[in-house]
Parts: sequence; C-alpha cells; structure tokens
Amino acid sequence: MRPTQRRMLLVNPPFERFYAGTVIKNVAPSTVPLSLACLGAGLLEDGHSVRVFDFNLSTEDDFSGEVRAFAPDYVGITFVTPLIREADRICRMAKALHPPAVLIGGGPHCSSFPESSLRETMLDVAAVGEGDFTLRDIAAGVPLPEIRGIAFKSAEGVTVNERRGFIEDLDVLPMPAYGLFEIDRYRVSPALARRNPVAWLETSRGCVYDCIYCNKNCFGRTFRVKSPARVAEEFERAGALGFREIFLTDDGFSTDLRRAKEICALLSAGRTQVPWSPLNGIRADRTDPDLLHAMRAAGCYRIYLGIESGSQRVLDRIRKGTTLEQVRNTVRWAKQAGLEIVGYFMLGLPGDTEETMGQTIDFALSLDLDLAKAAITIPLPGTEMYRDLCAAGAIKTGDWETYRFHSTPSVIYDHESLPWPVVQSYYRRFYRKIYMNPRFVLRNVLFSIRNRTLLENLKLAFSINWLRIQ
Repeated sequence: MRPTQRRMLLVNPPFERFYAGTVIKNVAPSTVPLSLACLGAGLLEDGHSVRVFDFNLSTEDDFSGEVRAFAPDYVGITFVTPLIREADRICRMAKALHPPAVLIGGGPHCSSFPESSLRETMLDVAAVGEGDFTLRDIAAGVPLPEIRGIAFKSAEGVTVNERRGFIEDLDVLPMPAYGLFEIDRYRVSPALARRNPVAWLETSRGCVYDCIYCNKNCFGRTFRVKSPARVAEEFERAGALGFREIFLTDDGFSTDLRRAKEICALLSAGRTQVPWSPLNGIRADRTDPDLLHAMRAAGCYRIYLGIESGSQRVLDRIRKGTTLEQVRNTVRWAKQAGLEIVGYFMLGLPGDTEETMGQTIDFALSLDLDLAKAAITIPLPGTEMYRDLCAAGAIKTGDWETYRFHSTPSVIYDHESLPWPVVQSYYRRFYRKIYMNPRFVLRNVLFSIRNRTLLENLKLAFSINWLRIQ
C-alpha cells in the first residue's frame, strides 16, 4: 500500500546576517543548497510533494504566498548556529500562516544542541546528525518516539531519541534534486568561480582527523564515500542540468588517495568536463604530485589548502596533524601541475602569540599562493575548542548570533594570552601585506586579463574596506 503523500516545504534561511559587517560579504557565494537538494531527493523518491523556498532569492511576502498556496504538512529549515533566530522567525511566520504545519530543524546547530534548539525556538522536531532517512521517516508518519536521530517536543517536555547510525554506503542515496531550484538565479563571485551557475557536490562525508576547531556532530569522525563511478555520474548529471562549475563540499576529498585518483581518471575520460575545485579545502598531508596532476587533467583548476598557521608549535597544539614542510611541498607540486592555490589561515588560535602570528604572515608571504584568506579564530559551538573554553570560563556570551565567521570575537570569548586589539592588528597586517604586495598585485592583474575577469575583480577589490577589521 502506497504511503500517504505529504507536502514538505524545505527552507533555506537568509544568510545576509551571517556575513553582515564582514569584509567577505561581497564574495559570499549564492549557490543551490546541497543539503536541501539531497533531502528533497529522498522525499520525492518516496512519493511526497516537495517545494523549496530560499530566502536569499525571495522576500517574506513571497514566503507568505508560498505557505498559503502550498499548505505544507511539514516545514523543514536547515540552519547554522548564528542563524537560529532567523530560523525561529521563519518558524513563527510559518505557524501563523498555516498552524497545522510541523516545524523541523536540521543542520550542525540542531545536531550539537538538539534540546536547546527546541527550547529556544518554535521548532517541533530537531534532526540530529544525517537527516536523509530521518526526514523520510517523519514524512512517512512513523511515530516520533520511534524515530532515531531526532529530538521532539511533547506534552511532557523535550525528548531526545537515540542517534541514528551513519549511512555507510552513500551510493544508496538518490541523486540531488537540483530540479527543485531555479539554478540560473544563483550567482557566485568571480573571486570564487569562473563560471555560473555553480553546483555543490559531495563525494564523501566525515573527517577522520582531530582538529580541535571543527564540529563533527553531523557526519562524525568518519570517512564514508560514494564510489568513483557514482561521483563521475553526478558530475555528468550536474553538467547536463546546466551547472557550469562544481564546488566539492567534502571535508576530506583526498583522504583516500587511490580513490581520489580513480575519480579523477573517470572524470578525465568522461563526456562532460565541468570545471571544479575542492572549496572546503584539502590537507597538505593527503596530496602527492600524481594526485595534483590527475586533478588538473580532470578539470580541477584550483585547490584550497587548509594551512591555518605558520607556526609548527601552534599546528601541533590544535592537532592539525600537518607540517610546514608538507604545505611547502603541496604548493610546489600544485604549481607544477598548473593549479591555482588558495591558502586558508587562522589568527588567534589556541597557543598563538604575537611571534607566531607574525610567523603565519611571513609563511603566507613565502608561499607561491594565488589567494590567501585569514580569519580570526571563532570557537564554533559543538567543537572541542568551544568545550575547553567553556570549562575554563572563557566564553562570554550565549548569544548565538555573535558566532559568525569573520566576526569580531571579543564579545564571544577571552583568548588565553592575547588581547583582541593585538589579534585584530595582525589580521589587518595579514591582508595589507598579502594584497598590497607588488608581486601579488601584478600576478593577479595578469591573471585577470588572461581570464577576462579584470573588470569584475576590480569592482570586487574596490567594494572591500581593507582598513577595517572583520
């Protein structure tokens, strides 16, 4: 007997406040939210009616019209920690417009703090961990006490159920339902992508490494994969649907070097070659010359390297598990392979001093990077770093809206040894020394001319206030 068809409205909250007041707000990407495309695919496979509403493209009036017209049985909202108030505001709008709707929250904050997520919002249910099959169980009408991987409200209060096990074979998941979106409405800055529209794509989930600043509450300290054939199929399908570039969302695309090379071989042999890059970053200890050449041959034109610090002592303190020599090797090999390189750095890490932050700037300057990005370290809720700071009494606020990337952390916590004005001065110094370096300026002007992006890049450069902090 076919299960009752339900109406599910999946909502992407506005990211405007997430980047508000930051120096990167002008390059924040507007892309199809992969999590909703994946969740929607499973619901469609089960025969439910699914619509997606993205507040980054539409207005509150549009949302009101959508809810009234669709009358959803369920409204699912994915959000990160700083957007919990936005999620609650959406809940209140949805409930006022259509009181019978069950409100479901998901994402890293719900996975880290399921009970408080329900107590602090009008959400009825919080999905914990991977929501692919959890949401399907809810839509199928499985009684909430019987569904693993959720917390829910009842007359007795909030109940947190047993966690659901991780999905071991990711090939069982349906293809992302990109058809739920008007993909041509999404645009990414030329600082991040050469072509639009851009699709996010996952080839794996989880990260086996032990960095203290990462939240592993959704996918765990695991490494679970899609087969190389499945990945190649997803690339080809994304190209056929009209996506002109792909960002990988993997936390560890190259964790298994052999598998990564097999993927590249299939992409090289494929009928459709879409340019791509591992935007979430790869590790310097999980590369070799063969992989980087294979990535370039497969259509990858840029790698993002999580370098974090120019001090080996600080890298060891945060349990990064990489060395400065591995970083130097990866940069050299990438250049030899013809790849662009972006380096990610963090200032104000645990163990940082003025000396080590200076070493980070000097190290960044010594590398042949095409772009370098620095952020002042924020202790993201749910991470070991956050728990350690809580235990030390260093956390100063529970206002989740303050936990934005590239925000000013002085209102969030006290650094163990550094005053915030000093950290902020090194942050400004980082950008001035990197981006006002004549060698860097000349190289990027020539690069922009070759790729016909000079006008766009000049507009972007002049839109950023380089003299202010975050």
